Amino acid sequence: MSEKGLKFWKWAVVLLVICNIGLLLTVWLKPQMPFGKPAGEGPRNFVISSLKFSDEQVKKYDVLINGHKQAMDSLRDESMRYRQQLFQNLKNEATGAAIADSLAKCIADNQQRIEMVTYNHFAQVRALCTSEQKAGFDKIIREVTRRMNGNQRGAPPPRRDDQPGGPQDNGNPPPPRDRPGPPENE
Repeated sequence: MSEKGLKFWKWAVVLLVICNIGLLLTVWLKPQMPFGKPAGEGPRNFVISSLKFSDEQVKKYDVLINGHKQAMDSLRDESMRYRQQLFQNLKNEATGAAIADSLAKCIADNQQRIEMVTYNHFAQVRALCTSEQKAGFDKIIREVTRRMNGNQRGAPPPRRDDQPGGPQDNGNPPPPRDRPGPPENE
């Protein structure tokens, strides 16, 4: 190798070492936030700041949050156990389909309980609000649920004014969509 090539590689190695040190310092010294969530921008703080909760309302809200979290953790654990049983059932060829159907129903029932716990939680939060705050709550509930879900893929996109559920909607669920059925015999 020529002297020029050797000199180039020495400088390249030195540059890479400096870049690595800089990267490590950035990672180590940067304040850590849970799962990329900016500090103070979770659903709790969003609700408190958007609705301008009083100190008393914040205390009651925190109690509701803790109760909701405990109930949800328990229901999620239950769902996980059902799912584990469901997939462990794959090796049970004799009665696998019947057990799988039963476990799938348990998972669905548990998901229904999750939805109702969340619905009841928000009904309780809304009950904490003054009349003015209730109007604000009704406007921000979609954003709150999006933040609670971490804006996961599959979350519904924001609605336009002309779509059901948009700002001019009367609050009723949209009518069922016509689904194409099997072709009719003529």
